[in-house]
Amino acid sequence: MNGRLELKRIIRNTLIVLTFILVFASCKTAPPLPGIVRPFGMIGDDADMYIYMPIEENKKIAEPILTSVGGESMKQALSRTTAVYSGVFVKDRLTEIRICATGKYPYGITDSIFKKKNGWEPKKTKEKYKYYKSSYVDISIPSPQIACLVMGPDNRQNMEVFLGKLSKPEEAMFSERFGTLVNSGSQDIGIFVTNGDFFLGQIIGVQLGLPVGVIEMYLKKNPEVENEYLYDLSIETKNVMTASLLKLFFKKQLKADVRLEENKLIIENRSVTESRIIEIIKSLYNY
Repeated sequence: MNGRLELKRIIRNTLIVLTFILVFASCKTAPPLPGIVRPFGMIGDDADMYIYMPIEENKKIAEPILTSVGGESMKQALSRTTAVYSGVFVKDRLTEIRICATGKYPYGITDSIFKKKNGWEPKKTKEKYKYYKSSYVDISIPSPQIACLVMGPDNRQNMEVFLGKLSKPEEAMFSERFGTLVNSGSQDIGIFVTNGDFFLGQIIGVQLGLPVGVIEMYLKKNPEVENEYLYDLSIETKNVMTASLLKLFFKKQLKADVRLEENKLIIENRSVTESRIIEIIKSLYNY
């Protein structure tokens, strides 16, 4: 328990420092980035789950999630952010989170904030991008357009490898709907899950161990009801028995109309409160 509290303290202090940079620092000119930045290409092609969250219309969801670890000042940092692209990697019950946020960020004064005496080890990649390494979180602001974080255990991905994907992205294979959403400029939230058992376990509270495939969830604001979203959920299963069991479970727990197409469960246009979405995403980040 003490170790977990210490871990939360480290993450909170790190994000507070990052917030100071994003909010109060003056901007400087950065070297041009090689090619077009592809955020999910930086996350990598082997995440257990990908989350795309545009900020403008979803601040009421993003703020509680970020302030729970970074303090109230994280609200100000969000004013500079357009969208957050994140990947969750489950490793021996520990979670690694990789984030690439896009927006308009200060650049060039990070040395004066991430000081060695405070536990930060300054580094540079072969391409001369600066990053800062700590015991649990590594940070880089390689240009005014992006901010990068890698959080997790000792075997988390090295930030040099992460930043190397600026020029050599590792693109994941997404469905047509998720890929279209990410590139559309829409304000809908998208969740694309390749580790379906992890996703269901975090939501339900117990690992079912069922043979499920890709899970997709899409959320958009309900224009008719305040503090409410509408969601679509689809779950691929590996056999008819699993599909039937999950159909019965969701009909009972959610009291929702569940459609079954071959081995895929589909729930459409169901309402969910903002507070419930916050609970779900926090559980998926698993901090």
